[in-house]
Amino acid sequence: MTERAGKNTLIKISGVATIMTAEATTLITTGLVYQITNAVKQVLDIATVPTVLVGGSAVSAATYTVNYLNGKITFLSSATRTVTVTGKYLPMTTAAYANQMSNSRACDMHEATAFQATHKSRIAGLKSASGTLAQFDVTDTTYSDALAAGLPVVMEIRTGLADEPDRFWALLESTEVQAAIDSIQSETISWVSKDAWLRLGV
Repeated sequence: MTERAGKNTLIKISGVATIMTAEATTLITTGLVYQITNAVKQVLDIATVPTVLVGGSAVSAATYTVNYLNGKITFLSSATRTVTVTGKYLPMTTAAYANQMSNSRACDMHEATAFQATHKSRIAGLKSASGTLAQFDVTDTTYSDALAAGLPVVMEIRTGLADEPDRFWALLESTEVQAAIDSIQSETISWVSKDAWLRLGV
């Protein structure tokens, strides 16, 4: 992995779901995969089922799958289409006062060793991610509101400005505010993944 300065990290968190109507898409994979063209609207609200239109007419949800984290529509069969999407997207806002973060990914490993084997055998199980985010506390209630609501948010992390971001469906476990007479008041947020994470473009 290439060394880089931590200051180049960029973190965003999802905001309030916003309506979009007949949003244009760009063909990614010939005849099959289409992505919402406007990068600002590519993270879809998981609580809202989008309507996919081909040539202006809604098509059956049985004919495609939706990737909510990157605004991609994948059809089950290849064809020439003009695809638009109506629904809600989550605007991503930079965590302007964030100054420290960590994230880790894990995969449960289950032992599957049979009698008389001389080496352990393992198979991969469930995957998860977790992390922390520290920021200067400026009376922003975004994280505490999300924690109280118990609703998932989208965390977007870029380790360099030109990198593809990692996006996570995240549930907030805790927020802790700290203050000392000789330092700036700060807030530390802990989160765990919900369902899946995605590197943009996958």
